[in-house]
Amino acid sequence: MHRHTPIIDSPTAVARVLALIMTTQAGPDSRGLRMLENLDAFDRIGIAESAFVRLVDSCRESVGNELCDHAFLHLDDLELVDAALDGVHDHQHRLLVCRLASCIIMAGGHVSDIEHSIYDRMLLRWGYTRSSVVQAILAARIH
Repeated sequence: MHRHTPIIDSPTAVARVLALIMTTQAGPDSRGLRMLENLDAFDRIGIAESAFVRLVDSCRESVGNELCDHAFLHLDDLELVDAALDGVHDHQHRLLVCRLASCIIMAGGHVSDIEHSIYDRMLLRWGYTRSSVVQAILAARIH
């Protein structure tokens, strides 16, 4: 019998999903960063804010403006998004990323189609619904 060793998500893998969402916003989004700061996200993820900003810059360089220019995910985009999503395995990390992602995309006051597409892909891939994420947000506020 094989012993199942749990996969531990790296802070970079968790942050990469959020960085990918940040790349959908044209230019540096200080509102999204401020939102993450206010939510103490960097400590919760285990990554320094400066490292996160470098990760966002790296994502922007690798995907260019492609995600910003698309209204919906293309096949190449799906591969990129799925690869980032597949790097996060832990249920609690996934739920945290969903919660933080919803805050990032709402920080600007307008949610683009590509942000919706990536967020919906995340929910679908990880088996969550918008309602379950809202319930998790509300539960976290109570505690």
